[in-house]
Amino acid sequence: MAYNPNAVFISPSSISAFKSCPRAYYYQYVYKNPKTGLKIQLINPKLALGAVMHDVLAQFLRSSAVSQEKEQLFAILNRYWSEIAGEKGGFSSAQEESQYKNRAIKMLENFWANPHFKSISPIPMPDFPKLDLGEDLILTGKLDWIEKEGENMYHIIDFKTGEKEEKSDSIQLSTYAVLAGSFLTNPQIRASYWYLDREKDFRAYELSPTQETLEKLKQIGLVIKNSRLTNSFRCISGGDSCWACRDFAAVIEEQKGKMVSVDYSRKQEIYIVVAADKSSESKENTTSDLPF
Repeated sequence: MAYNPNAVFISPSSISAFKSCPRAYYYQYVYKNPKTGLKIQLINPKLALGAVMHDVLAQFLRSSAVSQEKEQLFAILNRYWSEIAGEKGGFSSAQEESQYKNRAIKMLENFWANPHFKSISPIPMPDFPKLDLGEDLILTGKLDWIEKEGENMYHIIDFKTGEKEEKSDSIQLSTYAVLAGSFLTNPQIRASYWYLDREKDFRAYELSPTQETLEKLKQIGLVIKNSRLTNSFRCISGGDSCWACRDFAAVIEEQKGKMVSVDYSRKQEIYIVVAADKSSESKENTTSDLPF
């Protein structure tokens, strides 16, 4: 794909952020620290848990079959957990961290008890497949898992680590199916969610027709593009902030954040909120699985 300096990248996570609150989208996907040129990302226990679980499963599932043992699975968890332990994961106490790590352990026990992944390997795929939608819109995203089931038949599985179910109007899996079609030849695709914290197996999801999904993506993509061109990112509440953008505003506008780490691979600084209204924590962050 040729370089396009005017390209606007959209993904299931960025679309979800924009729909929640355009101001939250601005803070997360547009704003950069003027001193460092790096983007700002928040961390809290829910986000830390989601990020670690996806990293653990991604590494384990793509490792050689000979090393796919239960002990190795939990060794990977311990390694990744050490990177977000304590303040780096937004944990307020050792007790809170222990509760979240126990949740991670429970989900991995649930994962290991399902024999499906012990006999099937994922198909090769780009880390972040990209699809040009036209009008300077580039669709991207990160698929957790896609496997081949038969002649031109494929199955996408998305691991869910949050407490809440995906919203009924979500087009995440339909978007992933569109992306899969960009690197597979004439695929027939089905998709499932797996809520690792409470379900023993996958839950089938009915994909929207490809053309319908493309039209929806193009429509919201053009709205996002226009907001970026006009620098118009008003909070959805009509006021200064809402649950979706409040903590970002506390860190960026009110200087109430503390930087706890820097992710150079994603060119972002990671902050926790030091003194802010914590009411937003009662809601599931729209990017609790991964900020892609």
